[in-house]
Amino acid sequence: CLGYGLCVGTLLYTLSVDLAVVFGMITMVFNYIPEVGPFIAMVLPTPLILLDSRLQHPWATLMGAALGQLCLKFAWGNVVEVTLIDRDVQMRMHPVCILLSVAFFGSLWGPTGMLLSVPFMALVKLALLGESVPEAYRD
Repeated sequence: CLGYGLCVGTLLYTLSVDLAVVFGMITMVFNYIPEVGPFIAMVLPTPLILLDSRLQHPWATLMGAALGQLCLKFAWGNVVEVTLIDRDVQMRMHPVCILLSVAFFGSLWGPTGMLLSVPFMALVKLALLGESVPEAYRD
């Protein structure tokens, strides 16, 4: 999330958008909201870009910012994050566990539960593998 926010902030800074650092930090925070957070963060700089009188071509800057953020999200979501998650052997989850958690939380909370099921299961696994659980109970 931090790396993605830095990349978005750098992209907006290279496009001469005011408050690029602030939008990078907002993107970092909104990236923690599953599925919709990064897209909300993409829309936030739109009024600032369109109403900035210093920009020669505000529509071109807006399209560049939107396409750049989409490309960054695609690269981070499908390449960087997958590679980082795949390297962590301890936190890997079996696909059946994921499907069961999606079904359980989906029946419990509906679509919101389906979106939050995998992060919840990761938190449960992290809590069970933590130091507060005795070694005998971890397996």
